[in-house]
Amino acid sequence: MFWNKKPDPSPMGVPLGELLAILGKTSIKATLKDNTLFARHDNYTVCLDVVPPDVRESENGPIQAVVRVVTALPSPVQSLFDGRESSATAAYNSFAALGALYSDDGDVQIGSRLTIYEGEDAWQSLHLPLLLFTTIFGTEAILGALRRTLTDEGPRGGDSKWTARDFDQVESYLSRVCACTTGGLGLTAEFGLSDGAISAARGDHKTALFQMMADQPHPELGGGLFCLLQMPHRVRDEERLNRICLQLNKMEMAADDLPPHFGAWCPGRLGDNPSYVTFLPNALHAVPGVAANMSFWAMNRAQWANAMLVALGERA
Repeated sequence: MFWNKKPDPSPMGVPLGELLAILGKTSIKATLKDNTLFARHDNYTVCLDVVPPDVRESENGPIQAVVRVVTALPSPVQSLFDGRESSATAAYNSFAALGALYSDDGDVQIGSRLTIYEGEDAWQSLHLPLLLFTTIFGTEAILGALRRTLTDEGPRGGDSKWTARDFDQVESYLSRVCACTTGGLGLTAEFGLSDGAISAARGDHKTALFQMMADQPHPELGGGLFCLLQMPHRVRDEERLNRICLQLNKMEMAADDLPPHFGAWCPGRLGDNPSYVTFLPNALHAVPGVAANMSFWAMNRAQWANAMLVALGERA
């Protein structure tokens, strides 16, 4: 009988059933229907939807499927964005950990995206942990940090599990393809955006600055790894910069050939440049190579963002 048909635990070959089983051991109420896993928290529901790619063939090989992680905001929080969608998302996305505030048909939601390629053997080692902790922490990072800001509740604080040894390991890979240095609890790299561009120290202005820091705890999640990709494009008009960040976050949700989207675009530390922030909670430190993956995704994201910004009329 059709009404007794069980949902496919691996829609399009993505084993959501494994994620469902893990969430079943937590307080989160998770169910699977068709191609979507619903993870119900106390005040909101996270939806993980497996969809086909817009175009299957890509430079990185055939795309198997795309997983979109989307949370509709509770009504009281949604009202904070009424009439100030771009400015509010720009401000609050600075608290992002594993997802971004973005606008979809006028509604502000929190979203992440994972593009999975055929033959990619990374589900157990990387994709599953990222989706699991995004489901658990991604929405709470923004809502919790927002609550702490509005109520003057102090930040959580706490030490990071990432150490100088972790950064040295990332540097050993990253230094083969770009200018990269480590020091203390951090790493800094520059990604050239044009032929011959290597480092701003040499006078190259078309480089994106990437930093990883273990001494920047998240106000809600505490200790972890803070990643910051800063584009060199200067957008002098504040409202235009906010709109560009909002647009980039929506574009990141496309079912396309893009690096995994577990972070958010927001104004950078120059005050007038777009930047992409990600925060990995300490629980993800146990995932081998997750920091190295984040750095290479940032390198690819810098190239993509540079192209998108040029298309939007902004040049470095």
